[in-house]
Amino acid sequence: MKMRFQFKDPDDYARLRELLQTAGFMDRKVLETIGVDDLSVIDGNDHPLLLERTAGDAPLHALIRLFLMEAPVGADILQNAIRPMPLEAWRHAGLITESGGAATATIKLIPFKDLVVAFDRPGLLETPLRHQYVMGIGGSTITLANLTIRHPVRRTLDLGTGCGIHALLAAAHSGRVTATDINPRAVALARFNARLNSAANLSCLEGDLFDPVGDECFDLIVTNPPFVISPEQRFIYRDGGMDADGFLRRIVREAPRHLAPGGFCQVLCNWVQEAGRDWRARLSEWFAGAGCDVWGMRSESLAAPEYAAKWIRHTEFHDSDARFAERFRKWTEYYERNDIASIGSGLVTMRKTASGDGWFRAVDGPEKMQGPAGEDVARGFALADFLEEAASDESLLEARLKYAPDLRLEQQYAPSSDGWQTTASVIQLTRGLTYRGNADALVANLIVRCDGMTPLRTLMQEMAGASGMTVDAIVPNLCPIIRKLIEHGFLLPA
Repeated sequence: MKMRFQFKDPDDYARLRELLQTAGFMDRKVLETIGVDDLSVIDGNDHPLLLERTAGDAPLHALIRLFLMEAPVGADILQNAIRPMPLEAWRHAGLITESGGAATATIKLIPFKDLVVAFDRPGLLETPLRHQYVMGIGGSTITLANLTIRHPVRRTLDLGTGCGIHALLAAAHSGRVTATDINPRAVALARFNARLNSAANLSCLEGDLFDPVGDECFDLIVTNPPFVISPEQRFIYRDGGMDADGFLRRIVREAPRHLAPGGFCQVLCNWVQEAGRDWRARLSEWFAGAGCDVWGMRSESLAAPEYAAKWIRHTEFHDSDARFAERFRKWTEYYERNDIASIGSGLVTMRKTASGDGWFRAVDGPEKMQGPAGEDVARGFALADFLEEAASDESLLEARLKYAPDLRLEQQYAPSSDGWQTTASVIQLTRGLTYRGNADALVANLIVRCDGMTPLRTLMQEMAGASGMTVDAIVPNLCPIIRKLIEHGFLLPA
């Protein structure tokens, strides 16, 4: 199969975009047509029903069947759907092949957040081109997209761009975006997607990690790299090609010299977790002397055998039981040789400091996110700065704190001999990083009193008086709790 992903006529990119829009090949309309809530949850079992729902003559039906269902479409039907573009333009660009009067797509084309993104069909993993497979929009894509800090910046780098989705999203809030990838097929698809989506401020370069950008510095670096810890080098998009988590370590060690002062680097990571050792200890070693503030947020931890099974099934979906067992044994023996008990995954965000080594913080993230949370990540750094400045209890007591606007307090009551008594208080953030925690009556009472105007010292004096305690008695216990409430975004400096 020849790799083109390029129209002969430069105006064809605009023509394709226009005809897709005219046909309704955009997020909401496609979802309404096929009757699902999320394109990412479609699997093979859904195809008979979805093909039935798109059996009409409308151009949108033909496009959905061709690019989402991976079903052949009659060449005459497709030609009518894409007028005034000729099928020959699509053939030359490598978007379709024709046989027996029917057209078959060579790529997937998915509407996503007002964009249309091309990437490889999973079937490519079963061909000689599998090494160059370009992944589409999966769970890791959406996770990084939701956690990316979207402040306006001058220069953004999408490292290991794949199909270019993170570069395209960054183009909306960046003066200039550079996307790099060592996979030539990925670079070709990313360029195609940039032109299709009229991202004139996006350039795509081929090369290994930071090599294509020389000594250039960026205000934002985002990367969804080959993070899988495996004994193989079968897929560019998956396998970093270094022992254990060495490839991720290399990225975070090289990133600081490409960050402008105050710039952020956000890396989706997997890392080794050794038996009997705190997972934070190994991660912190990556950043010694990096000159960055670092926030690691773990989203998952899987035992090594469970991790192996997950990722083998991700690519070897037609393996026989015997072949799976052989590959599984190869992976688990590799983990045993390298003392890998489990693998952690999550997001690491680095911020270039003006001077010094900076701070390191690693925590477990919330169980889920509600929509974009990039602003929560940026706020987390601001809150860490605040806590550094208010390092002593005396300094913290002078602060005026305000409960977060998305905070909810839920209380449960039970009857007792003295009437209804509070039995549990739960605090929950409802948007972004939706942290959740328990609060006793004293802490819940403090939270609701944080109006942004009253110093914390005054609030504690009032609470101490009401409970018959002294301020000196409650401060040593409450201040560490308040710091945790600030760290997780429940309470904010006014």
